[in-house]
Amino acid sequence: MRGRGRWRGVLAAAVVVLLAVALTGAGVSPVSFPATAAADPTTPAASAAPGSTTVDALATAVAEAQAAAEAEAAGEVAASVEAVTSAVGAVDAIAVEAGVWVGVAVLDRVTGEIAVGAEGAKPIAAASLTKLYTVVDVLTRAAAGQIALTEADQRLILRALTASDDGAMNALWSRFGGSATVAGAIAVAGLRDSRPPSDPSQWGEAVVSARDLVALYDYVLTHMKAADRDLVMGALTASPDVAADGFHQDFGLFAPPRRPGVAAKQGWMWWGPTFYLHSAGTLGPDGRYVVAIESTSRSSAVGRATVNRAAAAATLALP
Repeated sequence: MRGRGRWRGVLAAAVVVLLAVALTGAGVSPVSFPATAAADPTTPAASAAPGSTTVDALATAVAEAQAAAEAEAAGEVAASVEAVTSAVGAVDAIAVEAGVWVGVAVLDRVTGEIAVGAEGAKPIAAASLTKLYTVVDVLTRAAAGQIALTEADQRLILRALTASDDGAMNALWSRFGGSATVAGAIAVAGLRDSRPPSDPSQWGEAVVSARDLVALYDYVLTHMKAADRDLVMGALTASPDVAADGFHQDFGLFAPPRRPGVAAKQGWMWWGPTFYLHSAGTLGPDGRYVVAIESTSRSSAVGRATVNRAAAAATLALP
């Protein structure tokens, strides 16, 4: 998780500024000394004695700057905890009210704070979210020189992510190792709850948790090569409202009116009498927040309405 180190840079800059101010206040001019004086090794150098007014003032100013920076950092962390906790709590409340199973997790990538809902660590069938796992593994292996991708492979990746094209996913699944692609993504991203499908021919039956989904996005945004990261996130941002199979994927994080810059992978399928509907992606400035919402229900209409409400409530809780 990223973001905490920036306060050291703020403090260092403050120290430089305060040092300049302190020296100016002590009567030390920023202009250069005459060349003869600067070159004369016998000329004694002026120095501030320990305990002098200038040194004491500088030490006090530095301490105050450090305290201010630490207070600001602590304030941001506290606000972040409140935001992600409120977002998850709102989704859990909607799930209880609707009588629908919902797993949720929210990550603030700036502070590293994460909140996991009551069901957020439970793995369930991923449906088309498996496509993100497979693409992450394929791109990671290609970046390491383990496999070579053709232009046709790149087109399949884009189709699998944007239009959620099952035909494109079938081709990637067959060409790059099937269940091994899910296992590969789990390994590189350090996921805890996900597993490949028990039937290797059914990629939609891989199981993933909301907690793992936010961790997978964090891996994409933090550890993947810039070109691969941009390919994945650009494709998800450009996902059309209607998928390749005709399903309307403008739900959850993509519910109209779609917020600018939102990137998400949507998932849906019927498995027996259960309808699986998932929405997982990023929102906010520079994808600051990662939100993953998974659901199961006995009605596609109820599932869509619940996930829409859940995504809206989570988004509203995040600044």
